Amino acid sequence: MSGERKFINENTRRVLLKEYMMKEVDRAGFGGIDIQRTPLGTRVTLITERPGLVIGRKG
Repeated sequence: MSGERKFINENTRRVLLKEYMMKEVDRAGFGGIDIQRTPLGTRVTLITERPGLVIGRKG
């Protein structure tokens, strides 16, 4: 896969994930998303105004 195609695919996934999270955590005040690729996996960090609504009662 060429570098250009890989870049396009990664950004497409990023946009789809952002749209999905905007719908799912709308009440919590979605502020953004931070995606970090590491050798061990991928870390997704949600930025919200009210993280308690995303985490839930039982954490």
